[in-house]
Amino acid sequence: MNATGWSRGLEVTGGGTGIVSHAGLVLLRQLADRTGLTAGLSAALPSPLAGHDRGRVFSDLACAIADGARVISDFRVMGDQRELLGPVASVPTAWRVLKETAGGGDRRRRKVTAAVNTARRHAWAQGIARHGGLPPVRVADRNLEGVTCVRLDATVVTAHSDKEGAEPNFKGYGHHPIIAACDNVSEPLAWMLRPGSAGSNTAADHLLLLGEAVAALPPALRRRLMITCDGAGASHALIKELDRLASRHGYQVTYSVGWELGARERAAVGKVPGAGWEAAIDGKGQVRERRADDACPDPYCPHRTCWIEEAHVTELTGLLREGPAGDQLKGWPQTMRVFARRERPHPGAQLSLFEAADGWRYSLWVTNLPATTRGWRGQCAYIDAAHRVHARVEDVIRTGKNTGLGHFPSRDYKINQAWLDASMTACILLSWLKLLALDGDLARAEPKTLRYRVLHAAARLVRGGRRRTLKIAATWPWAEAITTAWQRIQAIQHPT
Repeated sequence: MNATGWSRGLEVTGGGTGIVSHAGLVLLRQLADRTGLTAGLSAALPSPLAGHDRGRVFSDLACAIADGARVISDFRVMGDQRELLGPVASVPTAWRVLKETAGGGDRRRRKVTAAVNTARRHAWAQGIARHGGLPPVRVADRNLEGVTCVRLDATVVTAHSDKEGAEPNFKGYGHHPIIAACDNVSEPLAWMLRPGSAGSNTAADHLLLLGEAVAALPPALRRRLMITCDGAGASHALIKELDRLASRHGYQVTYSVGWELGARERAAVGKVPGAGWEAAIDGKGQVRERRADDACPDPYCPHRTCWIEEAHVTELTGLLREGPAGDQLKGWPQTMRVFARRERPHPGAQLSLFEAADGWRYSLWVTNLPATTRGWRGQCAYIDAAHRVHARVEDVIRTGKNTGLGHFPSRDYKINQAWLDASMTACILLSWLKLLALDGDLARAEPKTLRYRVLHAAARLVRGGRRRTLKIAATWPWAEAITTAWQRIQAIQHPT
C-alpha cells in the first residue's frame, strides 16, 4: 500500500461556486432571529437612514464571535458567506457599530441588555417546553430540581499592550471583569468590565451584578434561587443583601459563600473532636478516599485499614455562636451557618502555618440552608458538594475566553465594553443552540467542539424551484444533527 498515493491525480483550483465553508452559522443566525434577539437589538440600537441595520450587525457580530472570531477583522467570516446570508456589513461597519454602541453610554447598554433578557425569556420558554423544565442543578450524584442557580465569579483577562483600564493585578496585567452565570444551562446572565486593579471582593460590583443577574431571569424562575460566590468575592454587604433576598415573602433563596479562615475559625476548628468530622463525597456521591500505601493486593477489598479518607466536613456554627467566647458572629444574619472542609493537600499546595501543623488544608463557607432541611440536601456531605460545584462557573469563564472574552480588540475601554457585550451574547447563543436544538454529546459540547462538528461544517448551496437548499456533505458524521437542529429552530414561533 502506497502511503503517499492519496494525492495522485489531484488538482487544486479556484472558481468553485455554491460552496459554503461555515454552513452551521445559519443555525446561530436563525436562532437569533427566531428568539427575537435581532429585532430587540434593532430597536435598541439606532440605525442611519441609509445603511445596515445596527441590530442586525450586532447580532451578526455575536454569531461571528460564537463561530470563533477573536478580533474585529474576523467578522469577514460573515461577509464571505454572502451567497448564503445575503448582504452582510463590512468589517469597518462592524467596528463602527461597536463605537456607536460604546458612544451611547450606559443608557444604550441597558437597552441592549433588555433586548437580550427579553429574548432569553422566549428562548427558555421553548427550552422548558422541550425538556419539561429547566435543567436541574447537579450536586454530586443528585439533581436539585426546581431551583435556578446563579454563580458569581471574577477573572483576569491579560492585556499584551497598553489599553485603557488595563492595570497590574494579582495575576499580571490586564482587565478584571466579573460574571454571573446560570449553572442550570451554563449561560452568562450579567457581566461587568472592570479595570485590572479592581478588587476581588468589591461589594458594590457584586451587589450590582447580583441585581442584574436576578433581573435577567424570567420572573417565574426567580422564586427559588441558589446563589453562590467564592471567598474572594465574599463581603458583609453581599451576605446582608442575600439575607434580605431570602427573607422576602414567597421567595426561597439559598446562598453559599466562601468564608475566611481567621483566628476565631482556627480556634473553632481546633475544638472539633475527631468524631465531629464527616467524610466528604466526590462528584459521583462516593466517599473521597484513596488506597493506603500498605494496602493489601486486592484493589476492591472492603478493609478500612486499606483506605485513607481524603476529605472531611463539619459545621462550626455552634462553636462560633455558643462557645466559651460567646456569640462571635454578632452582626451577621442569625440564619447564617458556617461549615469547614479539610482535605489532604495536593503536591505543591501552599499551606498556612496552622494547616502545616496538622497536615490538612481547610476551606470554609457559609450558607443559610436551614438546619431542619430533610433528606440528602440537608446532609453535611451534600452541603459541601453543593458549594464545591461553584467551580463550574469557571468553566463558563474558560469557554467564554474561547468566545471573545479572552481578547479585547481596542485601546478604548468603552469599545472593549461593547465587545464584551457581543462576546457574552455569543456565549448565550451557543447556550440556546444546545438547549433548543441539539442532543446527546453535542448538547454538552464546548465551543471548540461545536465549531468543528457543527458551525464549520461545509455544504453546497443549491438553487431550484425558487428555493435555496443547503446540502451538508452526506459523509459528515454530524450532518443529521445539523439538519435536525435547523428544523427545530425553524419551528420556534416568533415572540409576540
